[in-house]
Amino acid sequence: METIMSTRATRETVAPMKPDLAAVKARQQSAWCSGDYAVVGTTLQIVGEELCEALDLRPGSKVLDVAAGNGNVTLAAARRWCDVTSTDYVPALLERGRERAAAERLVVDFRQADAEALPFPDASFDVVVSTFGVMFTADQENAAAELLRVCKPGGKIGLARFLIRRPRSHGKTGPALSIRLTN
Repeated sequence: METIMSTRATRETVAPMKPDLAAVKARQQSAWCSGDYAVVGTTLQIVGEELCEALDLRPGSKVLDVAAGNGNVTLAAARRWCDVTSTDYVPALLERGRERAAAERLVVDFRQADAEALPFPDASFDVVVSTFGVMFTADQENAAAELLRVCKPGGKIGLARFLIRRPRSHGKTGPALSIRLTN
């Protein structure tokens, strides 16, 4: 809360403005639909492989990839004989994931879904993953709650996200990769 004093010396309290998350999400979705982000995504394919290795995925595990984009971690999990569901709210990205899965003859369930309102029952998946996807949601707390909700008790959640490193002694900054695992 911020207190503002007027020239008459009366006290007025102004509540901080909350962002319109629906409007933010609509602008984000429009941006993700406007370009061929699947091409960019393929340059990050190794991250999906590394995340699956870090999670020690096992054949038959039920895996949900949230905000999957063109499916880097989706495909990596399917190559490990997991039962994979790949979600994103951008149909064109899901279609590119479908094309890639078909080219490798991998079986994947692709579904359009919002990371902040996943259309699955509680405790549906052994493993929930996201590589550079859920980090862009408008309502981070809600998205995190959804990941936890659909993950089985004792299951694993693995996220890969970009970080910006702090300046080094020579003044340069650069991107870094962080893989976070929970169970």
